[in-house]
Amino acid sequence: MAQPCSAMSDPEEPAPPAEVRLALEEAPELLAALEESRDALLQTDHLAELVMIETQIQLLSRKPGFR
Repeated sequence: MAQPCSAMSDPEEPAPPAEVRLALEEAPELLAALEESRDALLQTDHLAELVMIETQIQLLSRKPGFR
């Protein structure tokens, strides 16, 4: 999974946590929601579009002087 682009982060926003822990009882519900979201993105071809946008943002963020 791609890392968030720090160059586009709001400096006033706290950084995301290094890890997230869930209780075992919470995991199936979260997994189901993530799978449903993934399936919806795949069915509507939005996932491919998001990947293309992510790639362009990564390339842009590596250019000298980009902040």
